[in-house]
Amino acid sequence: MVAVAADRARRVWHAVAWYLNGLTGQSRYADYVAHERSQHPDREPLSEREFWRRHYASQDADPGARCC
Repeated sequence: MVAVAADRARRVWHAVAWYLNGLTGQSRYADYVAHERSQHPDREPLSEREFWRRHYASQDADPGARCC
């Protein structure tokens, strides 16, 4: 019974972490790397630092619907 409750708690924790990573954008780099490896295997993906640098530069250049 304790093992079942622990397994359920672990699954809930992973689901919450997955949701929060998606909500905050923390999973964007992993998604980018997965895309690059599947669609462009001949290209080396950007480093995480360079990825975020370009991402924020793009947001600054075209803020879209952001308020500030």
